[in-house]
Amino acid sequence: MAKKSASAKLPSVAGLSFVASRDGKTLPKPIGDQCGRCFWNVAPTGDHIQDCDTGVRLALEYLAFEEAAVDGGGHLQLIVKDMPRAFTGIEIGFLQMVSFAAGAGAKEARRISAYWDSCKKTEEEA
Repeated sequence: MAKKSASAKLPSVAGLSFVASRDGKTLPKPIGDQCGRCFWNVAPTGDHIQDCDTGVRLALEYLAFEEAAVDGGGHLQLIVKDMPRAFTGIEIGFLQMVSFAAGAGAKEARRISAYWDSCKKTEEEA
């Protein structure tokens, strides 16, 4: 695997196709929102199958972004927070694909959790 150079540009969450700026003109800024972004700016077509396909495509875009992130994730909760409460096919397809990825990465999540637990134990013993 090739190492990334220090000057290589890392992806920005703002570059995801479904993330938009909340400039106060086009998107309302929710109370308490400090980041100035809407993390789920998509419109369903009304065609459930087409919308599910769109959700899958957006999930794969998001997963590639997270895979390239070297400083950790932390955007999924922001994306879900901005999703409508009444899911359309887009949200269903997106979350289904992210669930598949979570299942595939469960071993890595357990490894990270065990590492954090060992760090806490080491701190407690110090």
